[in-house]
Amino acid sequence: MINKLKKRIFGIIQISLSLVVLCVIIIFARFSYNNTINSSIIVMDRMNGKSDMRAEKPDERDNLIDPGEKNEPIGERNFEEPFPISIDGVYKFSIKEGKITRESSNDVTDEIRNKAIEVSKKKSEEGYSDNYIYKIKKVGNGDFEVTLMENESAINRLKMTIVWAVVIGIIGLFVIAFIASRIAKIIVKPVEETFEKQKQFISDASHELKTPLAVIEANADVLRDKVGDSKWISYIQNEVQSMNKLVNDLLVLAKMENVKNTNYQKFDLSKEVQMSVAVFESMIFEKKINLETNIKDGIEFVGEREDIKQVVSILLDNAIKHTNENNKVIINTNKDKNDIEIEVKNQGAPIPDDEKDKIFERFYRVDKARNRNEKRYGLGLAIAKGIVDKYHGTIEVNCKDGFTSFIIKIKQ
Repeated sequence: MINKLKKRIFGIIQISLSLVVLCVIIIFARFSYNNTINSSIIVMDRMNGKSDMRAEKPDERDNLIDPGEKNEPIGERNFEEPFPISIDGVYKFSIKEGKITRESSNDVTDEIRNKAIEVSKKKSEEGYSDNYIYKIKKVGNGDFEVTLMENESAINRLKMTIVWAVVIGIIGLFVIAFIASRIAKIIVKPVEETFEKQKQFISDASHELKTPLAVIEANADVLRDKVGDSKWISYIQNEVQSMNKLVNDLLVLAKMENVKNTNYQKFDLSKEVQMSVAVFESMIFEKKINLETNIKDGIEFVGEREDIKQVVSILLDNAIKHTNENNKVIINTNKDKNDIEIEVKNQGAPIPDDEKDKIFERFYRVDKARNRNEKRYGLGLAIAKGIVDKYHGTIEVNCKDGFTSFIIKIKQ
C-alpha cells in the first residue's frame, strides 16, 4: 500500500513538472523559430515595398515557362520583365498554376526555381525549407508571389537552438524524476511511519491474544470432559475458534506488507490446487454442491506452496459459502506460455457492480448480517489479493450467466 501511494505521488509530480518543462521547450522553440523567420521576412517586405510584383500587362502571363523543361537554355527563357530590385541571396518569383512567369534579375538557377515551385505548394505562408526562408503571397486563383531568402547560417542556428532545447529538456526530465522521487518519499514518510506502527500494534496485539485464547480453549475442553456437553461450553468453543481465525488472519496481513521472500522454489502448482480442493470435499458433500474441476496437469510455479494453498482455500471457502444446494462450484487452472490462470467460480447471486472494487478491502463485507452470523470478518479476499500482489499478479471478479468468477493471473 505504501509503495503504491509513493508511486502515485511520484507519477503526479513527474507528469505535472514534465508538462511544464515540455510547454517551456515548445514556447522557447516557437519563439526562436518566429524570431529567425520574422527577421528574414522583414528584409523580404522591404524588397516587396520597392518592387511591383504584378505584371503591368496581365495578358503577358500567358507565356508560361516550365522550369522542368530541359530543351530550352536558361538564358533563352521568355520571362516577363524582371523585378526592378535585386538583393543578393534574395529571389523573387511569380508563379501561376505551378509555372514561373516572372523572376528576379539575380543569378537564378534551376535548383532555386524548383525550390520556389515546391514552397508555393505549401500551406504555410512563411517558414523555411532546406537553407531557404520563404514567404508566399496569393495574388489570384492559382497565382502566387514567392520570395526566397538564402540564410543558411540563421537556419543552422535555429536548428542548433532547438536541438539544445530538447537536450536540456531531456536532462530536465531526469532531474525532475530525481526531485519527484525525493518529494514522494518525504510526503509518504509520515504515512509510512503511522502504517508501520499500526502493523506493529496489530502484530503485537494478535500475539498477545493467542495465549489467553489458547488457555480459554484448553479450559473449555477440560470443562466439557468433566461436566459433559453443554450449549454454553459450545458457545465458548465456537467463539474461541472464531477469534483464533481472526487473530491468525490479522497476523498474516501484518506480515504480508514489505515481506521479502527469498525462499521461492519451483513446485507443481496443479498438485497443490488439487490438494486444496480435497480439503473442502467433505464440506462440498454436506452442502450437496456439485463440484467441477478442470485442473491442467504439470503447471510449474516458482514461489511458496503455502501461498497457493492459502489463496485457493480462501476462494474455495468463499465460493462454497455463497453457493446454494445443487448449484455448481467450478475450479479451472490453465497456463499459456508464461501466464498462469486460476479461476474459482460459483453459481449463485451476483456481486453488485458498485461492490466489486470494495470486496478486496480489509473488513469489507457485502452481506454484513449474513457474514456476522457466520463469523466472517471480511479479511479473506484482502489476504488473497495481498498474496497475488506479492507475485505482481492480478485478481478480478466477474459475474456472468449466473456465475461469480474470481480469476487470478500471474506471469512467471
